[in-house]
Amino acid sequence: MRFTSVIVAAAAASAAVIGRQDAPAASSKVIIGSTNTISVADYDGKSFNIVGSNTTEGTGPSWMAFKEPNLLYAVNENAFNLRLFTLDTTNNDLKLTAEATGSAGVVSIAFNKDKTRLVGAAYTGGNVDVWDISDASALKYMKNITLGGELGPNKERQTKSFAHQAVLDPSGRYFAICDLGTDSISIIDSQDDKFEVVSRNSVSRAGCGPRHGAWFPQTGGTPTAFVVACELTNTLEVFSVSTTNGSSLSLTHTSELSTYGAAFPPANATTAAAGEIIISADGKHAYVSNRNSGNATDSISHFKIAQQAAPGGSKCKPKAGGITLEFVNQISSGGISPRMFSFSKDEKTLFSTNVLNTTDGTGEGVLALSRAEDTGTLTAVPITSLPVTNFLSAGVTMGPTFIQQIV
Repeated sequence: MRFTSVIVAAAAASAAVIGRQDAPAASSKVIIGSTNTISVADYDGKSFNIVGSNTTEGTGPSWMAFKEPNLLYAVNENAFNLRLFTLDTTNNDLKLTAEATGSAGVVSIAFNKDKTRLVGAAYTGGNVDVWDISDASALKYMKNITLGGELGPNKERQTKSFAHQAVLDPSGRYFAICDLGTDSISIIDSQDDKFEVVSRNSVSRAGCGPRHGAWFPQTGGTPTAFVVACELTNTLEVFSVSTTNGSSLSLTHTSELSTYGAAFPPANATTAAAGEIIISADGKHAYVSNRNSGNATDSISHFKIAQQAAPGGSKCKPKAGGITLEFVNQISSGGISPRMFSFSKDEKTLFSTNVLNTTDGTGEGVLALSRAEDTGTLTAVPITSLPVTNFLSAGVTMGPTFIQQIV
């Protein structure tokens, strides 16, 4: 079946909000970020049910972080403020507890290892914020980190640093900062609260525009690889990771591949822009979102991951080395511009968003895709979905940008 046919079939099925009978029945709670609104939804393995929300005009909660049992941190990509909410997961009530000013246009936040610090990547400001969140009722601004570096060659998109994501490594010590403007990945060391850039690693393809990244493995200490989704070239850039005297991480480029399968190219390569990337906990699968492709709907690509043996090991006990990625499949995202997606806690489901509607008006704003544990395959027909129109209103033309299970 041609990809266009898959897109149309999947979009039609998702428009009907089909619930699969074999979907898991476990109850969970997810948070959804969209223009002006943070929504709380119950998800029972068959359908979404919006049960609570907080709406504040002019805000863009495009990334959030939940700290058990009841604290929710939310960026505002439209301004300078970080917000802290308490969330009563029993009655789904969201209450604003604190608000503080940081850098402009933060679009990603990540906890440190013990969740006493919060690191934010500021796209508009081009820098990195560090917050002290050890007090459950306050936000204390600690530090602003300038990234620096030589700008990329794209005169329209790479006019300055554009810090796009902060990603904590599996050791819990280092943060990788993807900088779209300088074609680089900066490594920040958080040990002893110093939060300093200890290495700056250039992406070999000039003008690629690093957007998001994922460490390999996801758990277990020092990583051996890092994979970057480049927005401007729709490529995955794969790096091996090495340590320097136990005080730094450095990245070495090893391979590059398209975020699209050869049989499923974008209809408009000029507007196409890679978005999210995540890697499964078992380290065997990676998923990437393809946005603004010009196709009937955008798509999510699935890649297999194979780990290579490093020098110094033996046949009985090989030493872990870098990784290679292999394209597996590509399915419809059910809408346009899947900006962010995330796994359910058991990784049997992938929750995804779409910012824009399809031309026929049937686009899905959020959807749940079944994921096979053994093969990593995503089922093209969603378990369930909510139309993007549910998140639109007068003056609001963009749908969800964030979704994540919290309970």
